[in-house]
Amino acid sequence: AAPTETTAAPTETTTSAAPVTVTETVPIETTSETPAETSLATTVTTTTTAAPASGDTTTSTTKAAPVSSILYGDTSMDGRVDITDAVLLNKAIAGAVELDTNARQNGDCKQDGELTLEDAVTLLQFLVHVISSLPQ
Repeated sequence: AAPTETTAAPTETTTSAAPVTVTETVPIETTSETPAETSLATTVTTTTTAAPASGDTTTSTTKAAPVSSILYGDTSMDGRVDITDAVLLNKAIAGAVELDTNARQNGDCKQDGELTLEDAVTLLQFLVHVISSLPQ
């Protein structure tokens, strides 16, 4: 029998580059038409992915709307006022949790500079539609 020669086919190895996410805070200018509660910054998130074989780059940019710095009742700082805010406010009043400065300011539903049981009652009244707006 004649000897046979075997040659392995060349293999191509590629590596995948992980996306790179860059988050930066960009100041925005307020005008007389801008409410006083509007934050002076917005967040810009940019994701860049490089394809290793061709070197092409894809970039997408997302801009978040300015966030209100005072949303009375929003002690959880999630952008909405709901029952979880009332629970967190009651825990803060009882001393079980500590709220940061912004959350304390949001929890001051009576606008008297203190977090008291009156703030918790006012928030609950707002949630069950006894009162129509905060602060009171």
